[in-house]
Amino acid sequence: MNGLTELNGLNLEKLEELVRIVASQKEKAEELNVWRARVKWTGGFQSKAYVRNHTFIIDEPADLAGVDMAPNAVEYVLSALGACLTVGFVLNATKRNVKIDDLEISLEGRIDNILNFLGLSEQGHPGYREIKAKLYVRSSADAKTLEEIWKKTVETSPVGNTLSRNVKIIPELSVVS
Repeated sequence: MNGLTELNGLNLEKLEELVRIVASQKEKAEELNVWRARVKWTGGFQSKAYVRNHTFIIDEPADLAGVDMAPNAVEYVLSALGACLTVGFVLNATKRNVKIDDLEISLEGRIDNILNFLGLSEQGHPGYREIKAKLYVRSSADAKTLEEIWKKTVETSPVGNTLSRNVKIIPELSVVS
C-alpha cells in the first residue's frame, strides 16, 4: 500500500497479514464468523452485557420507565450499525490508499409501532421500519472516490446486512432452579 506502514490509524502490515491468513486458512475465516455476547438482568429495566473482556450497561430512558443510566437496546443497534459502517469505511478507504481526516456518521431509526412491543397493539411490528445513516467525511480524495467507498461500505457491512435481511433467531429456554 504505497510503502506506508500506517494509514488512518491502521497498521498496514497487520491488516495485510490478516487478509493473507483468512484468505489462505478457511478455518481461521470460519472462526471470525462466530460472535458471542451474554446479557444479565441487573434489576428494573437494566442489564449488563458481556462481550469478550468488555462490559456495558443497557437501560431504558426515564420516559419508558427506566432510570436512563445508559442507552437502550435499540440505541445500541443504531450505534452498532454506525460503528460497523465506520470500520468498513476506514477499511475500504485504507485499501484504496485514501487518507481520512475526519469521519462521523449520524443515524436515526424509526420504530414501526412501539405499541406492539408494549402489548397495546397488534398492528405492525416493534422493530425498526427504517434507519437513516448519513456520513460526514473530510478527506483530500474526490467526491466520486468517497461515494464509491461509501457504497462499498454499505454493501459489505455485517451489521447493515444483518438488519436488512431475515435472520433466523433460535430461541431456547433453560429454567434454572
